[in-house]
Amino acid sequence: MDINNFLDKFVGDWFSQRTTYHLPQNQVDNAKANVTLTLLTADDSKITQLANQYHFNLDLSLGAFGVAAPLVLASSWDNSPDWGKPKQTGESLMLIFRSENDLNKGNIVRITNSSEIVKGEYVLAEDESLILRIIKDDQYLEERINFASDNLRLRNTIFKHNNQVRQTCFYSEIKRVVKKED
Repeated sequence: MDINNFLDKFVGDWFSQRTTYHLPQNQVDNAKANVTLTLLTADDSKITQLANQYHFNLDLSLGAFGVAAPLVLASSWDNSPDWGKPKQTGESLMLIFRSENDLNKGNIVRITNSSEIVKGEYVLAEDESLILRIIKDDQYLEERINFASDNLRLRNTIFKHNNQVRQTCFYSEIKRVVKKED
């Protein structure tokens, strides 16, 4: 499997359940969300606007990473956190710049709806799990995504600050399947 095949399985509408452990505070949060993931083309108006705003070169040279045009993953979510906590919605875009020599490795740029830009890397491991890593100053985030089946996705994240684990999350996600009409 390469990154293109992985993302074909990845896109769609998902029901997500998440448990977050805040280790220093010894607290646990739970949430449920509806998550939609779609692949956009480089000529999509959102991508063109971002390229202009952040000076990304979407031509073949692709500026910063010098590889072919990126894959662009759009995500949106609508969650229901623990009782008494405010509902959250949002969206983000992730540009996936594949390595010239290896489609299973590359760089990522994630842009949130608050216009925050985070850069990192991805690796599609031999066990067919996608690993995303972001390192910024003294913070480290790693997310591992794999499929138990075509319609069941599992994710876990580890967040470190000053080289100490501060938070871990586990997600189980079920793909919403559209019933085919007879």
